[in-house]
Amino acid sequence: MTSETNKPNVVLTREGKSYYLHDPEQPGREAELFVSGFNEVKPQTHVIFFGVGLGYHIREFLRRHPNASFSIVEPDIGVMNIFLQHLNENDWLADKMIEEVMVGGMTGETINILHRLIDRVSGVLVVPWLPYRPLFAAELKKFNEILYKMVSNKKDKMAINSVYEKKWALNSIHNFPYILHSSNFLHAGSEHIRDKPVLVISAGPSLNDEIEHLRHIRENNLAYLFTVGSAVNTLVEHDIYPHGTFSYDPNEYNVNVIQKVIDKRIDSIPLIFGSTVGKHTLDHYPGRLMHIIISQDELSKHVLRTPEGNKPTIINDAPSVAVIALQCLIQMKADPIVLVGQNLAYRDEQYYAEGITNSQGIPVSDSSPRVDGVHGQLVVTNHSFIKMKTEMEFYINISKETEFINTTCEGAVIKGTIFHKLEEMIQTRLKSPIDDSWLQTSSNSEYDLLLLRSYIEELHRDEEVFQAIMEQIHHALLGIKHKLSLKQANMLNESFRQFDDLFSSLLGNRFFEIYVLPRHRMRYEFLYSKMDAIQSSRNPLIRGEQILLYFGDFIWKCQQDYMEIKSEIHEFHRSIHT
Repeated sequence: MTSETNKPNVVLTREGKSYYLHDPEQPGREAELFVSGFNEVKPQTHVIFFGVGLGYHIREFLRRHPNASFSIVEPDIGVMNIFLQHLNENDWLADKMIEEVMVGGMTGETINILHRLIDRVSGVLVVPWLPYRPLFAAELKKFNEILYKMVSNKKDKMAINSVYEKKWALNSIHNFPYILHSSNFLHAGSEHIRDKPVLVISAGPSLNDEIEHLRHIRENNLAYLFTVGSAVNTLVEHDIYPHGTFSYDPNEYNVNVIQKVIDKRIDSIPLIFGSTVGKHTLDHYPGRLMHIIISQDELSKHVLRTPEGNKPTIINDAPSVAVIALQCLIQMKADPIVLVGQNLAYRDEQYYAEGITNSQGIPVSDSSPRVDGVHGQLVVTNHSFIKMKTEMEFYINISKETEFINTTCEGAVIKGTIFHKLEEMIQTRLKSPIDDSWLQTSSNSEYDLLLLRSYIEELHRDEEVFQAIMEQIHHALLGIKHKLSLKQANMLNESFRQFDDLFSSLLGNRFFEIYVLPRHRMRYEFLYSKMDAIQSSRNPLIRGEQILLYFGDFIWKCQQDYMEIKSEIHEFHRSIHT
């Protein structure tokens, strides 16, 4: 329709009622008043306009914030068609760089687009157009929920990377000799664990109830017993030695989890360690070591191969060691997988089972969330437990052929599991003894050591190339800085092409990829979020300044870090040759 001021408008008809998407008399003035509420928009913020209408508010927003990057979400396909019909090549909006356009409901493809967008931006502002709030309330609610989850996951990932990126890299070097001199748990145990019952024993407060049941199962070898994290302490306190215990936390204090086993010199409990585990965890362990390669271990992923030339199986890093163990046992086709002491909730304000002295856990509070419990009641939990539960449910959901049984009394419901008491499991399911002799059999390295040496030699050569590229990048940045100081905009494009080629060479360098980049994941993700905006900048002087600011900072930090760690890398390379 056309307004009284001869401006086009859109009317939606719902259940016999008509709704204008813009003010019938002054759509332009309405947009100005609306946008005046967004005075302070941070420079790095990506704006998502929910609801397009005919774009009056978007044009006004971009007039006031001309450098804002933005995307569009239009839940109504018909409205989007009308918007496009009124958009011509001379339109001010058409001349702008739109990152993403999402039309219709939040389907799989739309969610994927949104996920890729959130991955590469460093801040988000959602701007719902006023009439869309009541007209598309359900769609807006769903969009906000999905967006909130994506942003929360990204924040969690960034927080984890910022804390652990250097620890993962250093631990993988420190633990490498232990990997070479231990069995790969997944390879060594697959044929033995396949189709056998396995208990994953966690340190939740309900573990106290199951001690005698676990003793009966262990003494009669009715199932494999694997503890995760601190649970080994509770069992050792009751003289029950599990078939193995999992450990993967990259912190140096992770050794405290198994200190009781070390102090008692118990040599019959194999330690199944993640390759990025805290670097002091393995130094004095009295029992057999078995390893699994964790996804954060770039070194092992790149240089280890079996004699047949195969890469080792990779286990995804996770928020909980129980999820690490679950992935392993799914990979090994254990069946059923039985969860014990996996409360994922408090029990009478208890966080851990008795006998756990290395950590106090997170105290319960009045604001603690609640989730469904296995007995039909609500149980008090915390956000850390919820995150573990969600991750566990993800792997259970994609493993349709495996039976998962949760025996944890007074714990949270874990979707995809069936609740049975452990006592009932003993009476009805655990009948035949398993053969655990393979767990005490030591073995030599399962990897091709000649091929490993050749990879290390290649990395040594790649280091020389890396140094040369870094030197060339340094000169290229100085060249861009010099041309900027002289305002030589017409000469900068050639410098940009040269710099882009050098940066691509850096990303393709194996030494950089294995040793330097993993220590700067956060900085690279931040840089990655800026790349599109930098490369699409039409002003060479602005683009040059952005390259110096963002790329220059990243390169300088990588160079500084390399100087700090190169002696340790050289020592590691020498150790491989000897």
